[in-house]
Amino acid sequence: MAPDTDPRGDTRKRILDIAETLLLTRGFNGFSYQAISGELGVKNAAIHYHFPHKTDLGIELIQRYRRRFRRFTEAQADLDAASRLDAYFELTDSYYRRHRQVCPSGILSTEFHTLPCAMQDEAALFIEEMRAWSVAIARQGRDGGVFHYAGSAEAMGAVMFSALQGGLQLARVDAELLGTLKYQLKTLLGIAPALPERGQQALSLPVEG
Repeated sequence: MAPDTDPRGDTRKRILDIAETLLLTRGFNGFSYQAISGELGVKNAAIHYHFPHKTDLGIELIQRYRRRFRRFTEAQADLDAASRLDAYFELTDSYYRRHRQVCPSGILSTEFHTLPCAMQDEAALFIEEMRAWSVAIARQGRDGGVFHYAGSAEAMGAVMFSALQGGLQLARVDAELLGTLKYQLKTLLGIAPALPERGQQALSLPVEG
């Protein structure tokens, strides 16, 4: 889910872009308006002009994620389950490649009980949309005879969602973990390829220098 583009490069969008990077690397509670204004080269008053309270900024960030995610899933409407699973894996990998960021649903669920109530409501909707998408992939694959697993599609979708979300956090410590998780999820779905001779380590993502 690539960031929204705006050729005008207006201040409001730049604030959101910087806040997004800070959210995914430090968490919502880990940055202040000072961090945004310092990078932007403006006074805090410029941030407050667009977002009077930090809660306003947080809500807009989540709503922007939801719009992106909607476009992302709509673009996959005609794909088969295996292709949608690959897109899911690529989405996870993309956050790792961007300075080992945690995915937005991961950071929002980690900080959920410390977020303002209005942000909690918006975050819960976003997280449920992500989970439902994972369930839909699991169900489509089994209904189409591509995936073969025990249990319900709801349970398998929850396993996929939680494993990849948590995997991004643990990958900050263990760079090989995402590759291992993706292979194991495919094993659970009954579609895992044979391991190369060198084992699962060959499936891990390259470590950034």
